[in-house]
Amino acid sequence: MRKKRILFCSEATFLNTGYATYAREVLTYLHSTGKYEIAELAAYAKIGDPRGAEVPWKFYGTAPADDAPEDAKASFNSTPTNQFGEWVFEDVCLDFLPDIVCDIRDFWMLDFAERSPYRKYFKWCIMPTVDARPQARQWIATYESADACLTYSDWAGKILEDQSGGAINYIGCAPPSAHAAYKPVEDRAKHRISMGLDPNAKIIGTVMRNQRRKLFPDLFEAFRIYLDKYGDNNTFLYCHTSYPDLGWDIPELIHQNKLSSKVLMTYVCSETKKPFVSLFKGAQTQSPYTGKKTGFVSSVKLGASYEDLSNIINTFDVYVQYANSEGFGLPQVEAAACGVPVMATDYSAMESEVRKLEGIPLKPKALYKELETGCYRAVPDNELAAEEFNKFFSLSEEERSELSKKTRKAFEEKYQWDITGAMWENYFDSVEIVDPQYTWMSRPRIHQPEEKPSELPPDTNANQVVKWLITNVLCEPERLNSVFEARMIRDLSYGSATGTTGGMYFNESSAAFDGANTRQPFMLDNAYEHMKSLCLRRNHWESIRAERLLKR
Repeated sequence: MRKKRILFCSEATFLNTGYATYAREVLTYLHSTGKYEIAELAAYAKIGDPRGAEVPWKFYGTAPADDAPEDAKASFNSTPTNQFGEWVFEDVCLDFLPDIVCDIRDFWMLDFAERSPYRKYFKWCIMPTVDARPQARQWIATYESADACLTYSDWAGKILEDQSGGAINYIGCAPPSAHAAYKPVEDRAKHRISMGLDPNAKIIGTVMRNQRRKLFPDLFEAFRIYLDKYGDNNTFLYCHTSYPDLGWDIPELIHQNKLSSKVLMTYVCSETKKPFVSLFKGAQTQSPYTGKKTGFVSSVKLGASYEDLSNIINTFDVYVQYANSEGFGLPQVEAAACGVPVMATDYSAMESEVRKLEGIPLKPKALYKELETGCYRAVPDNELAAEEFNKFFSLSEEERSELSKKTRKAFEEKYQWDITGAMWENYFDSVEIVDPQYTWMSRPRIHQPEEKPSELPPDTNANQVVKWLITNVLCEPERLNSVFEARMIRDLSYGSATGTTGGMYFNESSAAFDGANTRQPFMLDNAYEHMKSLCLRRNHWESIRAERLLKR
């Protein structure tokens, strides 16, 4: 029997992002079994990227090569989702002929696979990022259409099962693990000295990119409350973050909370690429390696290695994940791998992860509904966080050491790449290979759309119009009684459709948030042309499939 052909869609596995790391570890595990033919569709990699030749499976980049024709570059830049592979997906499928396509990304990064003219020819296994509740109905509908669904957290799995009423084929949680570089140091006091830190200091640490959902204003306030009520002069907040970035004004937060001598940060020397620890002194400071102002706050472009981050985390007494929501929150697991006890906001993926790691949940004081998505986000209780900081530092050395051991043990038992890889392996092994004559070698599905009638009977309603459009213009009756149908009925009844965020998320709140310009007229002519274009697109790709495959 031939090997199953698996196309894995993620960020290029030679990158060090969260998605890339996950894909790399899972594909490495799957490749080691020798059971499968594997390919990756790699976002943020160029077509023909030489680094792709170094991976042991087939590699497809998503961005045009530097010497690509200008029309190819223009096509790539025409739609934001092309960076995730939408514009090359059908070509890649025709070249690789996958039995199974896997996606491990956010909804807007993966839903083009559902819309592909070739969707009938492959099984689709997804692992969406679920970072809040409720999930938009449009997202749930897409997840229901997948053949199987895994999640990063137990919390996410429960949300998907509850919202879909069990219609999603949820097969379990397959969380990421930490890189092997993350491990406890033998002597934390000596380690701190080697990092230029007081071995007796109390250090609350976090590793979070400076983004809006990472609640640095609240973390700074909670730390200030802790200092005022319980702290001493030898207590510090270590923020391994980025500045400037897309999030908060770090200097302003430090000034507001009078923490100029209390906040540590990681700087990276631009010449030596070596990191060092310093009290926050702005975006740039003097590097101990050059004696010049070549030290910059760590960033995506000038960051620290896994080994460096392990050294940084091992200076913490306790790790805190302070965010309004998380799809997972990998630094919690990395901290646990170092034996550093964990605190986290008691909401979203953090809710299950902090408990699995024997950590300390920080109950939020409220949830608020985010207009852009319609999802609930957490409002932290800074007074409570300050109390938990105090409780932790009130523990004896023996108690804190025991907590550290429990945290590391929880990591070893629950967060290992072999466990996660086996989850994917079990699913792939459960999928029966379909004879290609029924998939990629089947007869092309080419249908001519009916012409739009010059006028409709006066009693024709939107429901009837949409059913006719789906059946006779799109020629895909399998889309009847779907969210796709419901949305078009709504838009025809309303006389307009939402664009940008509102269109993506399918809720009125987001359309109102984005402003009046997000609505466009949507009448029968618009609906007809949209359905006709989808039909002709399918016919186009089916013709290409016939030329490439059926004439071999």
